[in-house]
Amino acid sequence: MDAILLAGGYATRLYPLTKDRPKALLPVAGKTILDYNVEALQAHADIKKFYLVTNERFVGQFRRWAGSRPPGSQPIEILSDGTDSNENRLGAVGDIKFALDSADIDGSGFLYVAGTDNIADFDITAAIDLAKERRANAVFAYRLNDRAELRRKGVVTVNGEGRVLRFVEKSDSPPRDLVVPPYYVYAPGAIEAVHTYLHDGNDPDAPGHFMAWLVPRSRVYAIITDKRVRDIGTLGAYRAVAEECDKI
Repeated sequence: MDAILLAGGYATRLYPLTKDRPKALLPVAGKTILDYNVEALQAHADIKKFYLVTNERFVGQFRRWAGSRPPGSQPIEILSDGTDSNENRLGAVGDIKFALDSADIDGSGFLYVAGTDNIADFDITAAIDLAKERRANAVFAYRLNDRAELRRKGVVTVNGEGRVLRFVEKSDSPPRDLVVPPYYVYAPGAIEAVHTYLHDGNDPDAPGHFMAWLVPRSRVYAIITDKRVRDIGTLGAYRAVAEECDKI
């Protein structure tokens, strides 16, 4: 299994902190946000190759980060999608396609795709085991009671077996309170569907748009967890997460 880590955005809501530094490399309790995600994923033996997709503005910083990792760490190939501003970015789904087209990714196996600007309190590798068990795509879901925040997230409806029946990305009227964070495991076959999705003119931005499109076309199962994701989307959220993690 390969893993694609998405770090191609410009995090304009976090300016000035991210004007000259990517959000994924912001420090939280002595480590970068990216470190938390990579360390968790590297604990799972099934992931053999890692690819991180970024942009021309930040590619040098990510390569320096990759070169400074501890001896024995699993290598991470850093890919630049060639963009240099928020205006010409490819979007998350566009960056997934870029990685698929640019890297040596085997489309016959499962693929893990993760955002790099959140810190999860749960084991983000658990969806790998669910995907393999069900031979299907897999996501996480957790409950969120904040209606305004739900409108900014991907929200799912699931049945008693955990199968996702509906996925809505950033809706003004979210149908449920189950939020899906950006940690996805795609089953074989879904990889080629990325090309179909974009070829048909669908939204290339948030990866949840692709998952919403995939749900009626392929089986998707959810792990419903009572743990949460520390979403670092604003300066206030970053400061709160950093302060909270410093106390742990």
